[in-house]
Amino acid sequence: VVSTVQFRSVCTKWKSLFLSDAYWRKRYRMDQDQDQEVKRDAWFFLCTTGQFSCAFDFEMDRWHKIPNPAIPRTSIIAAAGSILCLGNLVADCKILYICNPIKKTLIQLPPTSRVQLIHKATVCLNKDARSYKIVVAGEENSIMSALMNSRVYRLYTEIYDSIAGYWRMAGNPLPHAKFGSDPGVWCNGLFYSITEMPYGVVRFDPENGVWTELDAAMPCYISTPSLAESNGRLIMIGRVVNNLNKATEKILIWELQNMDSDIIAWTELQHMPHCIYSEFMATVKSYSPLVCSAIGDWLCIATHLSPRT
Repeated sequence: VVSTVQFRSVCTKWKSLFLSDAYWRKRYRMDQDQDQEVKRDAWFFLCTTGQFSCAFDFEMDRWHKIPNPAIPRTSIIAAAGSILCLGNLVADCKILYICNPIKKTLIQLPPTSRVQLIHKATVCLNKDARSYKIVVAGEENSIMSALMNSRVYRLYTEIYDSIAGYWRMAGNPLPHAKFGSDPGVWCNGLFYSITEMPYGVVRFDPENGVWTELDAAMPCYISTPSLAESNGRLIMIGRVVNNLNKATEKILIWELQNMDSDIIAWTELQHMPHCIYSEFMATVKSYSPLVCSAIGDWLCIATHLSPRT
């Protein structure tokens, strides 16, 4: 629409072309011949707790304000494409919502079977983006234990398939692999997530419902790592901290090599130039977590405590 308005403003002749019957007949035939929606560049979406979130449109080089769904005691806990998953990661949560802020649609999902307190939630779109899966891992709050005088929690994983329309149970999360703050990413049909210290990476196979821990040593002195997926490659961004004086030295980028073999390892790709690093980290504490996402070959690195990205 924006391009059409711009062309019509060039001159009278161009305007008459866009108003002619021939143009609209041709445009109608083109629309009929298309089997799927027009693909556009991805938007970079910033979630907020207010009435609006912001999305950056790379094609138009501008920010858009998008109204947040008015659902009490919920926030955006996972996203994929134009699909947002809303829930509560602080209190017990058995009801999740799926929202498309562009189309202004909102769907309430059926309650989970066992998971009440969510540790990790993620959304995966299929190839044609017409269906999706949601994976939640967390605790079931069972009855009060008479011996320990406290509540007993059990870990479960559940998968929701938008085509089937119901939750199914999957394998339990690794008991010793406590999920960290990194949201995790999907890469080649598998979900990867960083655990709390000591840092490590766990992987979930939704088809078999199995969690496994990667046998890949984490880089030395790494701090606040975060994962991103770039064109089928698993990327990790983190800060390298001097173990002697605890001073942050640099931000590095690694790639997981030989993902399909038994011998996998993190290989350093590059580090952030010192001039950019100094400006980016000027107002950030050494323990501030990094938030990373990828759009094609581009990586976006941000932190909650700095206005710079």
